[in-house]
Amino acid sequence: MAALLDESFATLARELPEAHARMCARLAGRTVRIEVDGEIFAAVFEGAAARVRRLGTEEDAPADASITASRRAIRDVLEARRSLADAVLADEVEAVAPVDSLVEVLSGLSTYVHGAVRCPSFPRLLERFQALLAGDEEA
Repeated sequence: MAALLDESFATLARELPEAHARMCARLAGRTVRIEVDGEIFAAVFEGAAARVRRLGTEEDAPADASITASRRAIRDVLEARRSLADAVLADEVEAVAPVDSLVEVLSGLSTYVHGAVRCPSFPRLLERFQALLAGDEEA
């Protein structure tokens, strides 16, 4: 998941640099700790750059917000089976941060998604994400 998110940031920067710049400006100076099915990483926004850094299972990096979700919950939101709000209310996605940080992270996420849907390479990234999920379901 971490590698796929990092690749998606690079893809957004390459294919729609203005959307990448807006996302980075919105999230500048912030770190978002993300846990997906036990994989822990951080999305770090420094200046005009967005990068992903893997974290160890015991590493507790300082973060402005923390998000925990399953791949399945992410898929359901991406495929519009469930809204992000519904996933949070159902405890399928957990977001922890002061309210002002949550608002900024949500705004940055919205900027990311608005850019992603306009990038020609994102459907292939989504297919790879779905393949990851399918592999989990087969195991």
